[in-house]
Amino acid sequence: MKNISAAKEERIELRVSGDFKNLFARAAEISGVSINTFILESVRDRAMHIIDQHERIVLNNQARDMLLNAISTRSAPGKALRRAAGRFAIR
Repeated sequence: MKNISAAKEERIELRVSGDFKNLFARAAEISGVSINTFILESVRDRAMHIIDQHERIVLNNQARDMLLNAISTRSAPGKALRRAAGRFAIR
């Protein structure tokens, strides 16, 4: 991921109400950064969180136990799998 201070080649324009601008400016001042940096870091953090949640698989205890059991238990291939393997071997 690119650093916030990396060369900027793209532009996004955003119109907000005065209330939003004041809110962002106050939070930026408290954080000790510019309003642009504050908005960019906030949006980046939120985007990363959303992507992380989308890409992560979360299992409840029952589903986890079923998955671990399926992975760790060796069983003979079923009839359908043997048929499919036979069709593949013929090619």
